[in-house]
Amino acid sequence: MAGPAHTTRRIFLAGAPMLLCSACGKSFLSDVPTVWRTYVMKGDDLSLTRADVDHIPYASLAVRLGDGPQTLLILGRYDDDMLDWISADREVIVTRRGRIVRTYGLPEDLKETVFLTADPVGQPFGAVAAPQQCLRALDVDPGHRDGIVVSSRFEKLRDETLDILGERIATELWQERGAAARLDWEFTNLYWVDPVTGYVWKSRQAATPTLPPLEITIYRRPA
Repeated sequence: MAGPAHTTRRIFLAGAPMLLCSACGKSFLSDVPTVWRTYVMKGDDLSLTRADVDHIPYASLAVRLGDGPQTLLILGRYDDDMLDWISADREVIVTRRGRIVRTYGLPEDLKETVFLTADPVGQPFGAVAAPQQCLRALDVDPGHRDGIVVSSRFEKLRDETLDILGERIATELWQERGAAARLDWEFTNLYWVDPVTGYVWKSRQAATPTLPPLEITIYRRPA
């Protein structure tokens, strides 16, 4: 992945050993290096095929920071609906039902997300006809900016069919418009979701105020 201006392509660095080795949850880390010796995992656009992804024995996704190159991450650990995705360089993002809730090793990290209301991301948006809202608090580093309250509102844009490694997937494209008055920060996130289950197949999310958005595409979903 590449960051703004002069950010190195090794965005996440090796910044999450405590998260990945904690006692709770299920970790696959002992097997990760073997997987990584077999596949090339980083490039402007990953040249993986569906067959390549199927040969990797873990759930996987492609992530791109801003307009930078793609990086392949695999599921390194899970704890209920909290999924820790890890790269060959031990770069990590944590998602909860498709939403980024933590990052480790970025120039600006999302250290924690606390939901003050229910989060519709990862749920069937269409179950409620009216536009949905969400209120959450974020902790961001550096600067120890804790308890940043973010309010956001969701609306459906259109139906859209994704092509992910040759597999066509029917989705609904939902937009989240958010703001944090304390930081004078506004953003727009996009989610391509299964219209029945709400599963997020692809998203473009602003995780913190100063970093470009992260674009995530699920290559192989968790079992």
